[in-house]
Amino acid sequence: MSGTHRLWRAVARAREAFAAPAGAGLRVLGYHSVGPAIPGDPYGLSTSAAVFARQMALIASGRFGAPVSLGGARLDGGAEIAVTFDDGYLDTLTTAAPILAGLSLPFSVCVTPGLLDAGRPHLSWPELKELARVPGCEIGAHGLTHARLDSADDARLSRELSESRRRLEEALGRPVTVMTWPHGAASARTADAARAAGFVRAGCSLYGSNGPDRNPLLLKRTEIVGFDDERDFAGKASGTWDWFALRQGDPAKK
Repeated sequence: MSGTHRLWRAVARAREAFAAPAGAGLRVLGYHSVGPAIPGDPYGLSTSAAVFARQMALIASGRFGAPVSLGGARLDGGAEIAVTFDDGYLDTLTTAAPILAGLSLPFSVCVTPGLLDAGRPHLSWPELKELARVPGCEIGAHGLTHARLDSADDARLSRELSESRRRLEEALGRPVTVMTWPHGAASARTADAARAAGFVRAGCSLYGSNGPDRNPLLLKRTEIVGFDDERDFAGKASGTWDWFALRQGDPAKK
């Protein structure tokens, strides 16, 4: 665990004693890999299977709101919680999906078509189709090439969004209308472009919960990392880590 994460944990735990309870709304949790640590990864992108299973049991208990997919959320101010995955790692199919299906939890997997062609540790196209058949699984896009889209010119932005959606829909034979922003890099301009490309929901990387007034194409999303212990997870799922948004900047204001 990095010293930075220890510092953030200390701030979150100090706030537990003084912060007012977080408001209701849709809280979106963001994951990458579920399994062994990724060699050379300083960010804690992989959560162990045992830890993930305990986290999902807490979600299934209803403690943090009604479990929903990104596309299935009501976004009406009621307490909801969504589990999402970025990039399309193979272990989303082999490790995470069986845990989620066993608990009857919906989940959303946002994949980058360009990474599906890249080999391990990512899914192949046939494996993506297998994942899409898991009960409760919603497939979304995560850009075409995993490029930062807030700095892309209009032509590339449009292609990254429309082509990612087209390739996934052609492969799966069903609509793809949700996405997450690669690198969390989004803005009001990219949200408009996503809407034009046919997306209706998109998650960024800003901590916090989402009420009815939140732009549905810039939904706040709280990252879960392998360094999180059970108290960290409960805090992130309930809102005591929402202070972290103060150091991020809201893409809706860019």
